[in-house]
Amino acid sequence: MDTRSGSQCSVAPEAVLNNGDLVLPPRISRVNGWSLPLHYFQVVTWAVFLGLSSATFGIFIPLLPHVWKYIAYVVTGRIFFFYLIVHLIASCIDPADFNVRLMKNYSQPMPIFDRSKHAHVIQNQFCHLCKVTVNKKTKHCISCNKCVSGFDHHCKWINNCVGSRNYCFFFSTVASATAGMLCLITILLYILVQYFADPGVLRTDPNYEDVKNTNTWLLFLPLFPVQVQTLIVVIIGMVVLLLDLLGLVQLGQLLIFHIYLKAKKLTTFEYLIKTRKEESSKHQAARKDPCTQMEEGFLQQGDGALGSSAQGAKVKSFLLIYKSPCHFCTSVNPDGDSSAK
Repeated sequence: MDTRSGSQCSVAPEAVLNNGDLVLPPRISRVNGWSLPLHYFQVVTWAVFLGLSSATFGIFIPLLPHVWKYIAYVVTGRIFFFYLIVHLIASCIDPADFNVRLMKNYSQPMPIFDRSKHAHVIQNQFCHLCKVTVNKKTKHCISCNKCVSGFDHHCKWINNCVGSRNYCFFFSTVASATAGMLCLITILLYILVQYFADPGVLRTDPNYEDVKNTNTWLLFLPLFPVQVQTLIVVIIGMVVLLLDLLGLVQLGQLLIFHIYLKAKKLTTFEYLIKTRKEESSKHQAARKDPCTQMEEGFLQQGDGALGSSAQGAKVKSFLLIYKSPCHFCTSVNPDGDSSAK
């Protein structure tokens, strides 16, 4: 989660620290996930999707026996196609507040926010930057520099804010991506088992009738058969399996996290604010505890290395509180009314 800098200078709406780098909001508000510049996470997402799709439908599914092959084409194909559609919709939708979309001219630069005049970007449900009245759950996103209705978080992977207008498509993207990963892992594990148990099961395609060498395999069947050695297929399979497992772990965590949020009727932003307040209360209570104060005094007066190590451990444990399963998205710290601070 991005944190604010301590500067009181006038920026639009405010500079933030992101992994140690000072990040300024864009002067021109972003419309959706295709507004330039594209984020490199977004490029990686599409590259991985295209690569996995090519490997799945061009290499691995054609190796399956006839019955399983057609089942895999239908099931996996529908999941991948559904993922493509909902991902595109989540990226293309403008999640801005209704009044922003109604009144805003996206070609005009945003005004400079001056904290000497206003304590917050949004006060009494009026945004001093967008110059419109917004609803209660609207927040002004720093990365997009506009008010987002039902703000959840800003996602680098779709390069767009996730709000009430596109949250269901974002959730469907995560769910379908997880399902697609599970399908691909199932296919790869079946191929791996059959390769050691009965390799002939993987060579049922008619194009193998002309291949006499059992160490030769055909890729991109049935349209563009390419002959390769076993080692090439094994390397491709292991790389895809590794990427798939890593992606499944991350996406699985993200999916479970958002299922939890839906059950609690919270947004990612609300969850992080709630967690921050709870942690702050715990630290304040700990400071009032005489035993804790004596322990802290001992650490400060004792061996320098011990004190430094203990304080470092505290900082690490404090930061881990905010490292939610939402690795695949970036929850920016949008400016709103005092309740959002």
